[in-house]
Amino acid sequence: MRLIHETCGRLIAEATGGDAAVSSLLAAITANESGGCRQTFRFAPENYQRLVGLLDGGEKQVDGVTRAQLETRLKAPRTPADREALLKRLAGRHGYTQIAGYYSILWKEPVEALAEKARHFSFAALLLERFCHQFHLDPAVHAAEIGRCWNAGHPSGRTRSALYSWRLQERMRLYRVVCGS
Repeated sequence: MRLIHETCGRLIAEATGGDAAVSSLLAAITANESGGCRQTFRFAPENYQRLVGLLDGGEKQVDGVTRAQLETRLKAPRTPADREALLKRLAGRHGYTQIAGYYSILWKEPVEALAEKARHFSFAALLLERFCHQFHLDPAVHAAEIGRCWNAGHPSGRTRSALYSWRLQERMRLYRVVCGS
């Protein structure tokens, strides 16, 4: 947690407006999701299937992204292979906190922006705010639920690791110790 504080602490604090609870939560999510590696990319087959379903009409939307929005983003590539590669990047998880690439469509940003160090935590704070609003969660009280949203898409979702929520809360505590708060 010390390394995350040293390398990302200022950016996290700026993105959260200095809110200690939200800052420690984003730092812990960073530790859980990428171990503090900015360039981490993880292809998410479940997201890919959802995006394909959106294009095929089987899904109405994917976390707020509509078919029209996805089709507009996919018009830029010139070849079918480039379009498929972009679809896979949109389905993947990017950066420190592993944000799903398709959120870049909602934010009208290139998917590559999600891995930019100077901007990543601002995007993460937007996503955190979205989860809190959507599921009526308070970061100071519902850290485990927010962690499950982040990792599994819903406050009662099943995370990839049974220890995800425990690690998240322990890392939040350690981050607060490192920060002196």
